[in-house]
Amino acid sequence: MAGKVVLVGGGSYGWGPAVTGRVLQHPQLGGWQLVLHDLDPEPLGLVWRLGERWRERSGSSVRLEQTTDLAAALDGADAVIVTIATGGLRAMAIDLEVPERHGVYQTVGDTVGPGGLSRALRNVPVFVGLARAMEKHCPGAWMLNASNPLCALTRAVNRATSIRALGLCHGVRGVARQLAGFFGVTLDQCAWVNTGIDHCAWFTDFRIDGRQAVDLLLEQGLESWLRLPPEAARADGRFGSLFTLRCGLALGLQLGALPAIGDRHLVEFFPGYLDSPDRIAAHGLKRTTMADRQAGRQQARLRLEEQLAAADDTIPVSGSDDVAGWVAALAGAAVVEDNVNAPNDGQVPQLPSGAIVETRGVLDAAGCHPLVSPMPRALEAVVRPHSLREEMVVEAALTGNRELALAALSSDPLLGSPEAARAVLAELLAGTREWLGEPLGTIG
Repeated sequence: MAGKVVLVGGGSYGWGPAVTGRVLQHPQLGGWQLVLHDLDPEPLGLVWRLGERWRERSGSSVRLEQTTDLAAALDGADAVIVTIATGGLRAMAIDLEVPERHGVYQTVGDTVGPGGLSRALRNVPVFVGLARAMEKHCPGAWMLNASNPLCALTRAVNRATSIRALGLCHGVRGVARQLAGFFGVTLDQCAWVNTGIDHCAWFTDFRIDGRQAVDLLLEQGLESWLRLPPEAARADGRFGSLFTLRCGLALGLQLGALPAIGDRHLVEFFPGYLDSPDRIAAHGLKRTTMADRQAGRQQARLRLEEQLAAADDTIPVSGSDDVAGWVAALAGAAVVEDNVNAPNDGQVPQLPSGAIVETRGVLDAAGCHPLVSPMPRALEAVVRPHSLREEMVVEAALTGNRELALAALSSDPLLGSPEAARAVLAELLAGTREWLGEPLGTIG
């Protein structure tokens, strides 16, 4: 079996090397063609050079190519992995700065709230355009999306085109590993059911060697730890490793579930944590600032350059995703079971049909088969409004309907003052107009 996989966003200093390393090392992708595509030839060339070094030294039979020509990249592809952010850091700055001027504080700003809406509005047309190009050059290929807002972008492709799209997020499996590490066990000793939407995901059942994880956490003093001030909680010798889940664990005790995503994403679905800088600090939360993002990008490039200069032949493997395994499984190789973001075909009965929902699922040559993961009523009360709002955002992005975008923003709980919605939307649209394209670029 041989095929072709494309990485759109191949010049990403983070995703580019990570995906390339996984594909080169996957035993069932030998003889495949991996094409790195990016609009910017300079970082693209760096990632390709590193990949070529790894390929030569490892003896991989994968054929590695680079191109800035999208049509050439897509031609005959079996899978297209997408890791892009239209407008890059300049646009992200607007997503954070405009809401903050109106008293809206976001920890990430890439999924819900004003930042999530803004990011969806400028990325949906790009994703649909990419999917249209896939319809022409590789109509049978799968799109595997790792870009945020993950559910909205994946939904837009499935709704507006014939391309089959899935969303890939390593967060749930990462939290499962975090819990396993806390208990000193491997993932093989854990069993779980997760349900929700991307970045608002929950374990409705999580067991360690057959015992409920929540019972074990309570026996070890979870409630006492949750009452500690943030710095003491972070330094705690027993529970400190779970500090990035602390708000979610407290919420979970009240909602009857365990968090399946870290606090920095989850709290944006619960605005009470973010209504002031003092409240944010009181919960020990850290906002991802533009300075953090700039530093992260510079560090990722530095790591890439260091790997290019190093004598070590080892291809590093990091992260919790199995994107190479997904590509192989969908092409008919070994079956994969993983966390998937897929169109709702009844796996979460409480959420809208067709909306992108996050559950475990099986991937094989016949496609993606999500596991039925019903949502308890307490979680439905939280998640369903966000899923409904996401449908509105996708519709607004596809049609250029300003009033629908305004309605979605006005009803988002992260916007503490709905009367500010019109001004926030106007400023976001004005600030990001150069990246909106059609039809949103015509919104007045």
